[in-house]
Amino acid sequence: MKIGDFAKACGITVSALRYYDSQGLLSPVYTDNFTGYRYYDESQIEFCKTIGILKSANFSLSEIKQILQSNSADERSMLFEKKRAEFHNTLRRLDEVQTAIKEVEFMKGSDFTPLKEDIDIPFENDEDVIGKWELLAGSGNNTSFGGKKREIYFLPGGEQYWCFSWTKGKFLFNNGAMTSVNSYTTEKRDDGLYMTIELKCYDYVRSGKTEKITLRQQDKKRYSKQEIARRDNISIPFKNDDKVIGKWYVFDYIRHIEDFSPNMPSAKNKLFFSEIEFLPDGKCISVYGDKVVSNDSTQTWTKGFVLRKTNETACAYELRCENNKEFLFIEWKSGDYIWGGLEPNYYVFTREQRL
Repeated sequence: MKIGDFAKACGITVSALRYYDSQGLLSPVYTDNFTGYRYYDESQIEFCKTIGILKSANFSLSEIKQILQSNSADERSMLFEKKRAEFHNTLRRLDEVQTAIKEVEFMKGSDFTPLKEDIDIPFENDEDVIGKWELLAGSGNNTSFGGKKREIYFLPGGEQYWCFSWTKGKFLFNNGAMTSVNSYTTEKRDDGLYMTIELKCYDYVRSGKTEKITLRQQDKKRYSKQEIARRDNISIPFKNDDKVIGKWYVFDYIRHIEDFSPNMPSAKNKLFFSEIEFLPDGKCISVYGDKVVSNDSTQTWTKGFVLRKTNETACAYELRCENNKEFLFIEWKSGDYIWGGLEPNYYVFTREQRL
Protein backbone atom coordinates (compact mmCIF):
# COMPACT_ATOMS: atom_id res chain seq x y z
CA MET A 1 0.00 0.00 0.00
CA LYS A 2 1.28 3.48 -0.85
CA ILE A 3 1.71 5.83 2.09
CA GLY A 4 -1.48 7.77 1.30
CA ASP A 5 -3.65 4.63 1.15
CA PHE A 6 -2.05 3.27 4.31
CA ALA A 7 -2.64 6.56 6.15
CA LYS A 8 -6.36 6.45 5.23
CA ALA A 9 -6.64 2.82 6.38
CA CYS A 10 -5.08 3.73 9.73
CA GLY A 11 -7.04 6.96 10.16
CA ILE A 12 -3.95 9.20 10.48
CA THR A 13 -2.11 11.71 8.32
CA VAL A 14 0.75 11.08 5.92
CA SER A 15 2.91 13.54 7.88
CA ALA A 16 2.33 11.47 11.05
CA LEU A 17 3.54 8.34 9.24
CA ARG A 18 6.64 10.18 8.03
CA TYR A 19 7.32 11.29 11.59
CA TYR A 20 6.86 7.75 12.94
CA ASP A 21 9.40 6.60 10.37
CA SER A 22 11.91 9.32 11.35
CA GLN A 23 11.59 8.23 15.00
CA GLY A 24 12.19 4.56 14.16
CA LEU A 25 8.70 3.69 15.38
CA LEU A 26 6.97 2.46 12.21
CA SER A 27 8.88 2.26 8.94
CA PRO A 28 7.66 1.26 5.47
CA VAL A 29 8.44 -2.30 4.39
CA TYR A 30 9.95 -0.92 1.19
CA THR A 31 11.13 2.46 -0.08
CA ASP A 32 11.68 2.78 -3.81
CA ASN A 33 15.11 4.36 -4.38
CA PHE A 34 14.06 5.59 -7.81
CA THR A 35 10.80 7.40 -7.01
CA GLY A 36 11.22 7.91 -3.27
CA TYR A 37 7.78 6.31 -2.70
CA ARG A 38 7.17 4.50 0.59
CA TYR A 39 5.13 1.32 0.73
CA TYR A 40 3.44 -0.30 3.73
CA ASP A 41 1.96 -3.75 4.25
CA GLU A 42 -1.63 -4.37 5.37
CA SER A 43 -0.26 -6.33 8.33
CA GLN A 44 1.12 -3.03 9.71
CA ILE A 45 -2.33 -1.46 10.11
CA GLU A 46 -2.96 -3.11 13.49
CA PHE A 47 0.49 -2.05 14.66
CA CYS A 48 -0.17 1.54 13.61
CA LYS A 49 -3.55 1.61 15.34
CA THR A 50 -1.86 0.29 18.50
CA ILE A 51 0.38 3.35 18.45
CA GLY A 52 -2.76 5.48 18.35
CA ILE A 53 -4.22 3.62 21.34
CA LEU A 54 -1.08 4.23 23.36
CA LYS A 55 -1.00 7.91 22.34
CA SER A 56 -4.59 8.28 23.55
CA ALA A 57 -3.38 7.10 26.97
CA ASN A 58 -0.84 9.95 27.03
CA PHE A 59 2.22 7.85 26.35
CA SER A 60 4.99 9.80 24.61
CA LEU A 61 6.44 8.48 21.36
CA SER A 62 9.67 7.52 23.12
CA GLU A 63 7.65 5.51 25.68
CA ILE A 64 5.60 3.90 22.90
CA LYS A 65 8.80 2.93 21.10
CA GLN A 66 10.09 1.25 24.26
CA ILE A 67 6.84 -0.66 24.73
CA LEU A 68 6.50 -1.87 21.15
CA GLN A 69 10.15 -2.78 20.71
CA SER A 70 10.66 -4.41 24.09
CA ASN A 71 10.82 -8.20 24.29
CA SER A 72 10.45 -8.05 28.08
CA ALA A 73 7.00 -8.28 29.62
CA ASP A 74 8.49 -6.97 32.88
CA GLU A 75 9.86 -3.86 31.15
CA ARG A 76 6.49 -3.14 29.54
CA SER A 77 4.73 -3.63 32.89
CA MET A 78 7.11 -1.17 34.56
CA LEU A 79 6.30 1.50 31.98
CA PHE A 80 2.58 1.04 32.53
CA GLU A 81 2.95 1.30 36.32
CA LYS A 82 4.93 4.51 35.94
CA LYS A 83 2.17 6.01 33.84
CA ARG A 84 -0.45 4.99 36.41
CA ALA A 85 1.50 6.87 39.07
CA GLU A 86 1.57 10.00 36.88
CA PHE A 87 -2.08 9.93 35.86
CA HIS A 88 -4.34 8.44 38.55
CA ASN A 89 -7.46 9.66 36.80
CA THR A 90 -6.73 7.47 33.73
CA LEU A 91 -6.23 4.12 35.52
CA ARG A 92 -9.21 2.47 33.90
CA ARG A 93 -8.12 3.56 30.42
CA LEU A 94 -4.57 2.37 31.07
CA ASP A 95 -5.83 -1.05 32.15
CA GLU A 96 -7.74 -1.37 28.89
CA VAL A 97 -4.70 -0.39 26.88
CA GLN A 98 -2.37 -2.75 28.76
CA THR A 99 -4.75 -5.64 28.15
CA ALA A 100 -4.91 -4.76 24.47
CA ILE A 101 -1.13 -4.57 24.22
CA LYS A 102 -0.67 -7.99 25.80
CA GLU A 103 -2.93 -9.48 23.15
CA VAL A 104 -1.19 -7.82 20.20
CA GLU A 105 1.14 -10.00 18.17
CA PHE A 106 3.72 -7.43 17.19
CA MET A 107 4.83 -7.45 13.63
CA LYS A 108 8.43 -8.67 13.42
CA GLY A 109 8.67 -8.64 9.66
CA SER A 110 6.73 -8.87 6.42
CA ASP A 111 6.10 -11.47 3.77
CA PHE A 112 7.18 -8.91 1.16
CA THR A 113 9.90 -10.37 -1.07
CA PRO A 114 11.79 -7.85 -3.23
CA LEU A 115 11.84 -8.52 -6.96
CA LYS A 116 14.94 -10.35 -8.19
CA GLU A 117 15.18 -10.32 -11.97
CA ASP A 118 18.24 -11.27 -14.00
CA ILE A 119 19.79 -7.99 -15.16
CA ASP A 120 22.87 -9.58 -16.69
CA ILE A 121 21.76 -8.72 -20.23
CA PRO A 122 24.13 -8.26 -23.20
CA PHE A 123 24.57 -4.59 -24.01
CA GLU A 124 23.03 -3.18 -27.19
CA ASN A 125 23.65 0.49 -27.92
CA ASP A 126 20.99 3.18 -28.31
CA GLU A 127 22.91 6.35 -29.11
CA ASP A 128 19.83 8.56 -28.82
CA VAL A 129 19.41 8.00 -25.08
CA ILE A 130 23.00 8.75 -23.99
CA GLY A 131 23.18 11.88 -21.83
CA LYS A 132 21.42 13.58 -18.93
CA TRP A 133 17.68 13.24 -18.31
CA GLU A 134 15.36 15.08 -15.93
CA LEU A 135 12.64 13.23 -14.02
CA LEU A 136 9.39 15.11 -14.66
CA ALA A 137 6.35 15.77 -12.54
CA GLY A 138 3.04 14.21 -13.47
CA SER A 139 2.16 10.68 -14.57
CA GLY A 140 2.69 9.49 -11.01
CA ASN A 141 6.26 10.78 -10.89
CA ASN A 142 7.90 12.49 -7.96
CA THR A 143 10.52 15.13 -8.78
CA SER A 144 11.54 15.53 -5.16
CA PHE A 145 14.32 13.17 -4.15
CA GLY A 146 16.15 14.11 -0.99
CA GLY A 147 15.03 17.69 -1.54
CA LYS A 148 16.78 17.99 -4.89
CA LYS A 149 15.63 17.95 -8.49
CA ARG A 150 16.20 14.43 -9.80
CA GLU A 151 18.46 13.75 -12.77
CA ILE A 152 19.24 10.40 -14.36
CA TYR A 153 22.26 9.71 -16.56
CA PHE A 154 22.50 7.17 -19.37
CA LEU A 155 26.24 6.54 -19.56
CA PRO A 156 28.00 5.29 -22.71
CA GLY A 157 28.25 1.53 -23.00
CA GLY A 158 25.45 1.06 -20.48
CA GLU A 159 27.92 1.62 -17.63
CA GLN A 160 26.31 1.27 -14.23
CA TYR A 161 26.38 4.09 -11.69
CA TRP A 162 24.58 4.02 -8.36
CA CYS A 163 21.49 1.79 -8.90
CA PHE A 164 21.20 2.28 -12.66
CA SER A 165 22.45 0.79 -15.93
CA TRP A 166 20.83 0.18 -19.31
CA THR A 167 20.76 -1.55 -22.65
CA LYS A 168 18.63 -0.72 -25.68
CA GLY A 169 14.98 -0.60 -24.63
CA LYS A 170 15.74 -1.64 -21.06
CA PHE A 171 16.40 0.40 -17.92
CA LEU A 172 18.19 -1.86 -15.41
CA PHE A 173 17.78 -1.27 -11.68
CA ASN A 174 19.81 -2.78 -8.82
CA ASN A 175 19.79 -1.32 -5.31
CA GLY A 176 21.31 -4.37 -3.65
CA ALA A 177 17.96 -5.63 -2.38
CA MET A 178 15.91 -5.49 -5.59
CA THR A 179 16.78 -6.00 -9.25
CA SER A 180 14.49 -5.32 -12.19
CA VAL A 181 14.45 -5.05 -15.98
CA ASN A 182 12.23 -2.10 -16.94
CA SER A 183 11.17 -1.34 -20.51
CA TYR A 184 11.59 2.16 -21.86
CA THR A 185 10.32 3.93 -24.99
CA THR A 186 11.26 7.32 -26.43
CA GLU A 187 9.21 9.96 -28.22
CA LYS A 188 10.39 13.05 -30.07
CA ARG A 189 8.31 16.15 -29.33
CA ASP A 190 8.64 19.78 -30.36
CA ASP A 191 10.59 20.63 -27.21
CA GLY A 192 12.89 17.60 -27.21
CA LEU A 193 13.19 13.87 -26.61
CA TYR A 194 11.05 12.23 -23.93
CA MET A 195 11.33 8.80 -22.34
CA THR A 196 8.73 6.68 -20.57
CA ILE A 197 9.95 3.91 -18.25
CA GLU A 198 7.58 1.16 -17.10
CA LEU A 199 9.12 0.84 -13.63
CA LYS A 200 8.64 -2.36 -11.67
CA CYS A 201 8.38 -1.08 -8.12
CA TYR A 202 6.54 -2.32 -5.02
CA ASP A 203 3.14 -2.34 -6.76
CA TYR A 204 4.53 -4.67 -9.42
CA VAL A 205 5.54 -7.24 -6.80
CA ARG A 206 2.07 -7.12 -5.29
CA SER A 207 -0.18 -6.71 -8.32
CA GLY A 208 1.90 -6.83 -11.50
CA LYS A 209 1.29 -3.11 -12.12
CA THR A 210 4.18 -0.96 -13.33
CA GLU A 211 4.71 2.73 -12.54
CA LYS A 212 5.11 5.06 -15.51
CA ILE A 213 8.11 7.36 -15.09
CA THR A 214 8.57 10.22 -17.54
CA LEU A 215 11.96 11.77 -18.35
CA ARG A 216 13.02 14.61 -20.65
CA GLN A 217 16.51 14.67 -22.17
CA GLN A 218 18.59 17.65 -21.01
CA ASP A 219 21.67 17.04 -23.16
CA LYS A 220 23.45 14.33 -25.14
CA LYS A 221 26.84 14.65 -23.46
CA ARG A 222 28.80 11.41 -23.00
CA TYR A 223 29.29 11.65 -19.25
CA SER A 224 31.63 9.37 -17.32
CA LYS A 225 30.83 7.85 -13.94
CA GLN A 226 33.62 9.86 -12.32
CA GLU A 227 32.37 13.09 -13.88
CA ILE A 228 28.92 12.95 -12.31
CA ALA A 229 30.07 11.83 -8.86
CA ARG A 230 29.72 14.19 -5.93
CA ARG A 231 33.12 14.79 -4.33
CA ASP A 232 34.29 16.35 -1.08
CA ASN A 233 37.52 18.12 -0.27
CA ILE A 234 39.72 15.40 1.24
CA SER A 235 42.95 17.45 1.17
CA ILE A 236 42.54 18.51 4.78
CA PRO A 237 45.78 18.78 6.82
CA PHE A 238 46.10 16.45 9.79
CA LYS A 239 45.12 17.88 13.16
CA ASN A 240 45.10 15.67 16.24
CA ASP A 241 42.03 15.00 18.39
CA ASP A 242 42.92 13.11 21.57
CA LYS A 243 39.25 12.55 22.37
CA VAL A 244 38.80 9.99 19.56
CA ILE A 245 42.13 8.17 19.78
CA GLY A 246 41.62 4.44 20.25
CA LYS A 247 39.18 1.76 19.14
CA TRP A 248 35.43 2.21 18.66
CA TYR A 249 32.77 -0.45 18.08
CA VAL A 250 29.54 0.03 16.16
CA PHE A 251 26.38 0.57 18.20
CA ASP A 252 23.75 1.66 15.68
CA TYR A 253 22.99 2.95 12.17
CA ILE A 254 20.54 5.86 11.89
CA ARG A 255 19.18 8.33 9.32
CA HIS A 256 19.49 11.44 11.47
CA ILE A 257 21.31 12.16 14.72
CA GLU A 258 17.95 13.21 16.19
CA ASP A 259 16.73 9.62 15.67
CA PHE A 260 19.32 8.24 18.09
CA SER A 261 18.35 6.41 21.28
CA PRO A 262 21.18 5.45 23.66
CA ASN A 263 18.99 2.79 25.28
CA MET A 264 17.75 0.87 22.26
CA PRO A 265 19.62 0.54 18.92
CA SER A 266 17.25 0.71 15.93
CA ALA A 267 19.49 -1.58 13.84
CA LYS A 268 18.91 -5.21 14.78
CA ASN A 269 21.07 -6.95 12.17
CA LYS A 270 24.84 -7.10 11.85
CA LEU A 271 26.12 -3.79 10.48
CA PHE A 272 28.55 -3.37 7.58
CA PHE A 273 30.85 -0.76 9.19
CA SER A 274 31.65 -2.51 12.46
CA GLU A 275 34.89 -1.06 13.91
CA ILE A 276 37.22 1.92 13.62
CA GLU A 277 40.48 2.66 15.40
CA PHE A 278 41.98 6.15 15.37
CA LEU A 279 45.78 6.21 15.59
CA PRO A 280 47.69 9.34 16.73
CA ASP A 281 49.37 10.06 13.37
CA GLY A 282 46.25 10.34 11.19
CA LYS A 283 46.12 6.67 10.33
CA CYS A 284 42.98 4.70 11.02
CA ILE A 285 41.94 1.07 10.79
CA SER A 286 38.36 0.19 9.86
CA VAL A 287 36.42 -3.03 9.44
CA TYR A 288 33.86 -3.06 6.62
CA GLY A 289 32.06 -6.40 6.43
CA ASP A 290 34.83 -9.00 6.46
CA LYS A 291 37.44 -6.54 5.10
CA VAL A 292 40.00 -4.68 7.23
CA VAL A 293 41.08 -1.33 5.73
CA SER A 294 44.32 0.19 7.08
CA ASN A 295 46.11 1.64 4.05
CA ASP A 296 46.77 5.39 4.02
CA SER A 297 45.97 5.49 0.32
CA THR A 298 42.45 4.30 1.16
CA GLN A 299 41.55 6.12 4.34
CA THR A 300 42.93 8.61 6.90
CA TRP A 301 41.52 10.98 9.49
CA THR A 302 41.92 14.48 10.87
CA LYS A 303 40.09 16.35 13.60
CA GLY A 304 36.39 16.29 12.71
CA PHE A 305 36.62 14.01 9.65
CA VAL A 306 37.26 10.49 8.43
CA LEU A 307 38.69 10.91 4.92
CA ARG A 308 37.70 8.06 2.57
CA LYS A 309 39.95 8.41 -0.45
CA THR A 310 38.41 5.62 -2.55
CA ASN A 311 35.24 7.65 -3.15
CA GLU A 312 36.60 11.11 -2.22
CA THR A 313 34.29 11.72 0.74
CA ALA A 314 35.04 13.62 3.93
CA CYS A 315 32.80 12.00 6.55
CA ALA A 316 32.30 14.35 9.50
CA TYR A 317 32.28 12.89 12.98
CA GLU A 318 30.78 14.20 16.21
CA LEU A 319 31.16 13.14 19.84
CA ARG A 320 28.15 13.22 22.17
CA CYS A 321 27.58 12.11 25.74
CA GLU A 322 24.28 10.38 26.49
CA ASN A 323 23.41 8.78 29.85
CA ASN A 324 27.02 9.29 30.98
CA LYS A 325 28.25 7.30 27.99
CA GLU A 326 30.29 8.58 25.06
CA PHE A 327 29.03 8.04 21.51
CA LEU A 328 30.80 8.76 18.24
CA PHE A 329 28.62 9.66 15.21
CA ILE A 330 30.28 9.26 11.78
CA GLU A 331 28.63 10.28 8.50
CA TRP A 332 28.12 7.45 6.01
CA LYS A 333 28.33 8.77 2.46
CA SER A 334 27.26 5.95 0.15
CA GLY A 335 26.06 6.02 -3.46
CA ASP A 336 22.89 7.75 -2.23
CA TYR A 337 25.10 10.73 -1.31
CA ILE A 338 27.62 10.48 -4.16
CA TRP A 339 25.16 10.09 -7.04
CA GLY A 340 21.68 10.51 -5.55
CA GLY A 341 22.08 13.93 -3.94
CA LEU A 342 20.85 12.61 -0.57
CA GLU A 343 22.18 13.63 2.81
CA PRO A 344 24.39 11.08 4.60
CA ASN A 345 23.19 8.62 7.22
CA TYR A 346 25.19 7.97 10.41
CA TYR A 347 26.99 5.08 12.02
CA VAL A 348 27.13 5.34 15.82
CA PHE A 349 30.05 3.88 17.79
CA THR A 350 30.96 3.34 21.46
CA ARG A 351 34.08 2.28 23.28
CA GLU A 352 32.35 -0.95 24.29
CA GLN A 353 31.75 -3.81 21.88
CA ARG A 354 28.06 -4.50 21.33
CA LEU A 355 27.10 -8.10 22.16
